[in-house]
Amino acid sequence: MSNPALQALIDDMGAMRKLIGRKVRYLGEAYEITDILFDEDMMILSADTGTEMQEDSYGRAHRRVPKIQNLRFRDSNHQATNIWEDVSFLDGPVSG
Repeated sequence: MSNPALQALIDDMGAMRKLIGRKVRYLGEAYEITDILFDEDMMILSADTGTEMQEDSYGRAHRRVPKIQNLRFRDSNHQATNIWEDVSFLDGPVSG
């Protein structure tokens, strides 16, 4: 994805919301985009396979949950971060 196209994507809240549910590969592992947090400029990925232990409010191991990645998709100047170099869409390119 070209830099202007990527910048247009991250500036468009509607287009970013359409990414939710898309399958991606990030650092060699398969994930699904499960949420986009615009207030924090974060994209949340949940692993297709593998789990990790989630702690309760007292720090005790409580339950197994999918592995999660919280990725900042843009910086404080609203420019694309370098995470996009490591994310590839498994079901085809993003359409504008």
